[in-house]
Amino acid sequence: MSHRGRVERVEARVFRNDWSALTPPVTGHWTPELGVSVVIPARGGQEGLDLALASLSVQTYPDHLLEVVVVDDHSSPPLRLPEHRPRRCRIVSPPDGGWGAGYARAYGAHASTGDILLWMDADMIACPEFVEAQARWHHAHAECVTLGRIRFSDTEPRSPEDLLDAIRSDDLTRVLTGDRRHEWVEHLIESSDLLRDADHLGFHAHVGAASAVRRSLYEAAGGVDPDLDLGQDTEFGYRLWQAGAVMVPERSATAWHVGAASTARTRLPSERFRTEVLAELMPHPHAYRERVPDPRRRIPLVHAVVDVTGASYDLVRGCVDRLLRGTETDLAITLVADWEGGRTQPIDLDLRLIQANYLREPRISFASTAPRTGFPSPFLLQVPVAWGLGELALSRLLAGAERSRSGLTELLPAAPPSREDTGVRLWRTRALARAMRVHGPGEELSEVVDELHGRYRIHGGQGTLTDLTLHRSVPPIPRPVPEAERVPEPVEPREAVEAPAEPAPAEEEPVEERRPRRTLRARLRSLWYRACRASGREMPEDDEDLGAGAGGPTSAGSMGEDTDPNGDGPRRPPHGRPSHE
Repeated sequence: MSHRGRVERVEARVFRNDWSALTPPVTGHWTPELGVSVVIPARGGQEGLDLALASLSVQTYPDHLLEVVVVDDHSSPPLRLPEHRPRRCRIVSPPDGGWGAGYARAYGAHASTGDILLWMDADMIACPEFVEAQARWHHAHAECVTLGRIRFSDTEPRSPEDLLDAIRSDDLTRVLTGDRRHEWVEHLIESSDLLRDADHLGFHAHVGAASAVRRSLYEAAGGVDPDLDLGQDTEFGYRLWQAGAVMVPERSATAWHVGAASTARTRLPSERFRTEVLAELMPHPHAYRERVPDPRRRIPLVHAVVDVTGASYDLVRGCVDRLLRGTETDLAITLVADWEGGRTQPIDLDLRLIQANYLREPRISFASTAPRTGFPSPFLLQVPVAWGLGELALSRLLAGAERSRSGLTELLPAAPPSREDTGVRLWRTRALARAMRVHGPGEELSEVVDELHGRYRIHGGQGTLTDLTLHRSVPPIPRPVPEAERVPEPVEPREAVEAPAEPAPAEEEPVEERRPRRTLRARLRSLWYRACRASGREMPEDDEDLGAGAGGPTSAGSMGEDTDPNGDGPRRPPHGRPSHE
């Protein structure tokens, strides 16, 4: 049975979205056990609701396990239950202040009791196998999200009795004509081998008018957003996908929208709505996300986690600042440490400096424990604080993950690291969430992710991945300048008159320190004089003699006449002769 807030442990290991590894029971030859709640949001349209409930009253699923909840979204006059309806059927009204399709779906799920939630519109007619064909998958695997087939009929039955007669005679085509459908959704399903080969955009096939999900997975994904009146099924499908859903198109579960088709009923949310509203909540697809300014991106593409426990302020700055300066800006960073430790133990000055430095950075948050997944972001990035990412490193990781469709993409140094950490890891959120439900004791999570979604490794050079323990990545805090090293400020004329006549002895020391360095020519001259004195030879009279004498060195440059070439003997008079005392 389900447990609120988490998905049951599953046994089957499905590679990516290849649901062919599952073996659901055959329709009509099994015994269901789980309760199903059909949630129908409705506003007006009593005649259409009468037909919808009549079709649900003759379902092949056991009626004692079937519950129908109609959410009356402020209809005037209020909706009523018709004569032909399921045995367990009721109408609920949302509280004051709540309205719209998103709110009605969320409230209906909250008010229902079944283990499986199945959505249906109030103007639809379901085939007799509509519930059973989808529920069988949820008995086989708790991560399944089934997608019924939606059709649009130009005609409708004259009455609920006429519809029931057609169903009992297995002749629904007599009262339902037309075969229009969501063309884009059908194209996505067919082009991806019925979603078995779906990429990261497979969630676009989720249409809320005829889909079903286990309650546990519904709650783990956060439920339908009550604030979205349009596109809430697409946005919820995105979160189901990140939570690890296996989306299964069930072709035998068919339901028809009845009545004359209109553009508002047959189309998906407009491109403007997807780019202006949904793209704020969904980083995928990139084409829509790129049009949204950074401040409006409520869900980041990447959730980066850096454990800064015990790290120095400079090391953290080197790691985090590189992430913030990267070309990929659609990310949020969580710094993990014991930020409340100062209340029970001495304050860690480095942690306080880190927190003060990033407190006003909107992309950075602080946590005492690391998140298990990146949900609802598509990716979780784990960066050891000792590694620094290059400007293009994260973009390269994301490109590798999308190209390989891997569940774990690793960035490793070109040379074996001197530490035991494993480089930088980019986890696909849906792969990580599913691996946590299926891995057994003693199994490495990375190996399970590899089995479920694949693994990809990139070896980066010095410009891509840097060991910050070998480099000073951030200048140290400026230290106070001692009094002896401070440069004297300019002296005002008034202060110059009041200055003492004789300088203090301490003021003479800088004169010795500012003595000009000896040039190369002066050093050569000093060495030549020493050699002459040692051999008893006469000293050269001028620079020409110094360069022309036998064995005399030749050099360019000049030296002041009052400079002692030896640095340790008496000064020589002009013309190069030493003084004799």
